[in-house]
Amino acid sequence: MKKTRAVILDLDGLIVDSEPLHQRAFSDFLARQNIQHQFTVAEYGKSFVGIPVIENARWLIERFNLRMQVRDVIAAREAIYEALIADPANLVAMPGVFDLLDQLAARNVPLAVASGSPRNQVIAILNGLGITPRLRAIVAGDDVPRTKPAPDVYLRAAKQIGIAPAECVAVEDSATGVTAAKSAGMRAIAVPNQYTAHQDLSHADARVDQLTQVLELL
Repeated sequence: MKKTRAVILDLDGLIVDSEPLHQRAFSDFLARQNIQHQFTVAEYGKSFVGIPVIENARWLIERFNLRMQVRDVIAAREAIYEALIADPANLVAMPGVFDLLDQLAARNVPLAVASGSPRNQVIAILNGLGITPRLRAIVAGDDVPRTKPAPDVYLRAAKQIGIAPAECVAVEDSATGVTAAKSAGMRAIAVPNQYTAHQDLSHADARVDQLTQVLELL
């Protein structure tokens, strides 16, 4: 096993507890269409987490018989979500995030974020949590031709920090993210949350319950 020279982190559901905000945004979107449906954690986790937003929009149109174009569903839902994350008071770091970041910094391990979310959302969250200065690179879904489960975001992050993918460890919460990291030739550690615990994460190199346990595996 090659030495870990860098750690690349997912964002949503790993660094920030944003899934409740995504869940709320989808429910609020429906309410604005005069559809009273509140997504449960289980339903949201199964139907939305780790799935590209274009697929989310198609699913909503079919499930609720919406007379809208995919692009309009996406735009409306994204506007709601972006208003939520613009307020730092809504941003909650996942347990152990800052302990992990502090200890990796103490070891002089370069850090990057590779997210499937749009860059404006990624930057808003990282700035809101005060994490941006800690990162060597930030790659978002719209920075690359293909988003997760394709390896593009991870390959670009590794290139930006100047470290071979085989010497990077990716930390992910979802099966889609683990697939992306493994496809990029990286070791992948899964740290699932309540929305992703049901997913098949057996293709990860390791699965832990807490972010601070990642340190033991580097």
